Amino acid sequence: MNLCETLYLDLVPKGIAVYAINPGFVRTRLTDQNDFAMPALVEAAAVAAAMVVGLERGEFEIHFPKRFSWFVKWLRHMPYQLYFLIARRAAKP
Repeated sequence: MNLCETLYLDLVPKGIAVYAINPGFVRTRLTDQNDFAMPALVEAAAVAAAMVVGLERGEFEIHFPKRFSWFVKWLRHMPYQLYFLIARRAAKP
């Protein structure tokens, strides 16, 4: 994300668009093989629609599904020790 923000600052003034697209779990042939929980799993068509809407609006960050991505974004504000504890527990099957 830091790299994308830096690219945005450097490239947008030169007329080059920069977007950060942060999807959650997307149902694909690859994710169908996962043996762990994938919260807020979304269909590829919903992902494509969310990307189109975000790009049309000119949003820098396009993230979805919102109920999942807002929680992850909130976690990033925690101290690392607490963040890693919560992330480890959430990732266990």
